Amino acid sequence: MSGTRVVVGSCPLDCPDACSWHIHLDDEGQPAAIRGNPEHPFTQGGLCPKVNPWLTFAADPTRLTRPMRRVGDKGEGSFEPISWDEAVAEMAHRFTGIIERSGAAAIWPFVGTGNLGWIQGLHGPARVWRRMGASGHKMTICSVAGREGINLSVGAGDWLDAEDFAAAGLVVVWGSNTLVTNRHLWPFIEEARGNGAPLVVVDPLRTRTADRADLHLAPRPGTDAALAMGVCAALVQRGAHDQAFLESRTLGWPEFAASLSEWSIERAAAITGLGETEIVGLVDLIEEHQPLALRIGHGIQRHAAGGQAMRTVACIPAIVGAYDSDGGGSLYSSSGTPKGWNHDRHLRPELGEHPRTLVHTNLGRNLLELDDPPVEALVVWCANPVVSNPQLDLVRRGLSREDLFTVVVDLYPTETAAYADLVLPSAMQHEQVEINDSYNHRYLHWNEPAVAPAGEALPHTEIFRRLAHAMGYDEPELFATDEELAADLLSSDEFAAAGIDVERLRSSGFLPLPPRAMASERRFPTPSGRFEFTSAAAEEAGHDRLPSYRPPLEAGEPAALALLAPAPERHVNSTFAGTERVTTRSGPPTVQLHPDDATRLGLTSGSEVEVGNQRGSFLAIVEITDATRPGVAASSKGWWGHGVNATTLEHDADMGGGAIFHDNAVTVRPR
Repeated sequence: MSGTRVVVGSCPLDCPDACSWHIHLDDEGQPAAIRGNPEHPFTQGGLCPKVNPWLTFAADPTRLTRPMRRVGDKGEGSFEPISWDEAVAEMAHRFTGIIERSGAAAIWPFVGTGNLGWIQGLHGPARVWRRMGASGHKMTICSVAGREGINLSVGAGDWLDAEDFAAAGLVVVWGSNTLVTNRHLWPFIEEARGNGAPLVVVDPLRTRTADRADLHLAPRPGTDAALAMGVCAALVQRGAHDQAFLESRTLGWPEFAASLSEWSIERAAAITGLGETEIVGLVDLIEEHQPLALRIGHGIQRHAAGGQAMRTVACIPAIVGAYDSDGGGSLYSSSGTPKGWNHDRHLRPELGEHPRTLVHTNLGRNLLELDDPPVEALVVWCANPVVSNPQLDLVRRGLSREDLFTVVVDLYPTETAAYADLVLPSAMQHEQVEINDSYNHRYLHWNEPAVAPAGEALPHTEIFRRLAHAMGYDEPELFATDEELAADLLSSDEFAAAGIDVERLRSSGFLPLPPRAMASERRFPTPSGRFEFTSAAAEEAGHDRLPSYRPPLEAGEPAALALLAPAPERHVNSTFAGTERVTTRSGPPTVQLHPDDATRLGLTSGSEVEVGNQRGSFLAIVEITDATRPGVAASSKGWWGHGVNATTLEHDADMGGGAIFHDNAVTVRPR
């Protein structure tokens, strides 16, 4: 690509890698190629197969390029083009009427994880909603149960940095298909393996990552905490625990140690469905190889007791004192961990308060049952809830309300957009200013627009600036440019001390976050400053005082199969899943079944089946494979028209109101 102009940017998708990239422009200033940034220390010049076709996705024939107004029934997807002036005026008119009639709390700004950026994504348009006094939005679809759970014990989800895995003596990947969903962590795991560190994968499915492991354990879904309790008990019984660490750096160790007397490898095996020798193999490796680096994925916390499971699994490195060693400890997610952002300057709470907060994954119930006031307007961006939210029957019924004014901002005519009154075209990442970080590595990224937005598409910030003007608001903060928003976000003393500002970040493309102290010198960010086996905060919130095992809500039902919805190979969640490239290359959705279950149900590979329960169903093609353990069915999430979430339950996890996508019992019948 010599001779072309290069624009530095970053991937905004819901992935821990958050890759730095280069957009190569041809002589006419048009995008010719996208490549990973070879100078980035973590992503090291690679992009994943889901993002490599980015420019093809940008040119997809279904891409939205003009504002549109509904002309048919909700859900039908019939629209006519209108101008931006008409679209913004209609929004302002409808919102004003709702505010006068019911108050601004009846308006719900509904944002998802389609763009994790700080300017265009989760937080950028927050100012106008604060000024309006609209309902707040609690993001619960992804990681919140696990984050609250691990915070009760470790205090943060990112005790380890991703690059620290290179120094591990043992790597345990628990509930994560790293090669598909976190592939840039893999070289650091391989570096540790090259130095003699074994790799263990704990996952009910034999994923691509599990195939590469030295030991793979496939427990029944939702029994991770039972496995963790059994492992902790066995380590203590062997005398493999680090007594000095436990006495000096933890809280409540004697009480937790007493609770382990109720556990054994035999009990853990009976609950998890694992062989006793498999669990012994894991305990052997932990005893023999230190420090232990534990990578915990999002899968284990998508159960009714998911927060407690995360809290419990995080105890294993504490038992052996791994948190005191560089290359030891746990990594879940740095989402929610303070990084230096100036949140007040960026979000401007002085503009107004949200009168109530509505939960992302309770969309269906909130649209159908909420009162005082009911939701009368829904504004959706960076989200596709008709695919990604649980219990789609409730979501569709709620969105079908004729008295609900719905605005969807998106790149494509999604299944959610089909229910909208107004559909507004969004700019893509390479067409707008953005700042991204990662919930896995410790780098900040600047994304410079390489080209103008396609057609009449606009960045989200510009859409909501126009809305603020149409509403008659005059606060200058509502009309800040994207560069001014970025400057506000970075204007903290911590970033200033580290030399991080807009000019330096923009010129370099990425910068490391300020370094942290060595593990042995670091205070746990818990109330006590120690790893907490006992937690007063847990008790006050109504949770168990100690880490413990709680069975799943549905996944263990004996007459059904536990349905897991792992990440797909070709797209991130539902993003790009409806594009021509993905739909033509992926084939029909499949459901994976173990040979024992297929035989019991009289099913053969290639047959069409209905996967369902009392909440709904979807169609899939059977794939018989021993990569799925007996009693488990697997069908990847995010497919448009696939509807795996027709079967999931809109039910809060034990902590944070998280979703329970993997706590789901289904039957599989011939079509």
